[in-house]
This record gives sequence, C-alpha cells and structure tokens, in this order.
Amino acid sequence: MIKLTDILTEILNTYQVDAYLLTDTEYNITDVLDQIRAIRKITIVRNITPEDYIQKPDVEYTLVTIKFITREDPKSDMEKIKQDILTSDMSKTDLRVPGVKLFKFKPETVKRL
Repeated sequence: MIKLTDILTEILNTYQVDAYLLTDTEYNITDVLDQIRAIRKITIVRNITPEDYIQKPDVEYTLVTIKFITREDPKSDMEKIKQDILTSDMSKTDLRVPGVKLFKFKPETVKRL
C-alpha cells in the first residue's frame, strides 16, 4: 500500500539554501524574516548570523537559512523567490519585503533535504 507521505515526497522536493540579507535598521529583522516566510514556497527562514556580528548605523547584515518546496528546478525557484523579495511592481500583488536592500543566495549551499 502506498503511503501519502511517499507520494508527496515524490511530487514535492524540499531544499535548503543559505542567503545574505542586507536590511535597513529602521525595520525590525524579526518582522522582515516573517515577511519572507510569507512568500510562496518558503517553509522556514532561520537567522544564522554569528553573535559577534557588528551592525553598521544604517544597514544590518544577516545570514539566513531558507527551506523551500519545489516541483521544478530549485535554481529557477530561487530566482523567483529573490524577485519576490526585492521587486516591487506597485500592483495589487506587490510582494516586495519592506526594509530589504539586498538579497543574495549562496548557490554552493543548496542541498536537497
């Protein structure tokens, strides 16, 4: 008998990747990460910035781990996620995350879970 979890595992693939995030210090990093968690296909966003990190006056650097689900190539989904975080088309479906100045994946850290 086929289990539902086996079927879902075949259809959906879960990946993990690290990313650099540069944010405006006027925005709370917890709120920014919550906004990123709300983006389609993302399941988990975890802050992994070292505790000895020094924040600059107007910019905060954060290293995060993102887990996401895809049915396709993970690299194409990573590009779509990046666009959703950074791009604002000022339309009804505007998905830009407020406070984010720069977002960059570390492609060498992509791994299937």
